[in-house]
Amino acid sequence: MLPEIRKLLLDIKRQEKENKRLFGKEYNQNDYIFKWDDGRPYSPDFVSYKFDWLLKHYGFPHIRFHELRHSCASVLISMGFNLKDVQEWLGHSDIKMTGNIYGHLDIARKQSVADKLGSQISA
Repeated sequence: MLPEIRKLLLDIKRQEKENKRLFGKEYNQNDYIFKWDDGRPYSPDFVSYKFDWLLKHYGFPHIRFHELRHSCASVLISMGFNLKDVQEWLGHSDIKMTGNIYGHLDIARKQSVADKLGSQISA
């Protein structure tokens, strides 16, 4: 885990502890990380709204929040990670799902493996 992410998560945990103290029995206990002060989780619509706002605010082109998953998977594959790694990172329960969605991106890696194998055989 990146040190910056660890620090962020620890800060969130400290704030959650304070919010539990402030809200008492009215606090909504759950395992979500990002939530309102009273513990209620952010709705998907709110997350999408805030993401859109941030993109506009900083001058980035519009993309849907969910497309970040696809971008992440594409980058992992282009870096040489295999579909099993991508499946685990994305949390897919079945590698078939990962293969069906991202298998076409894995062709370059497979070609590279085939080229390396071919050069070893002909050496």
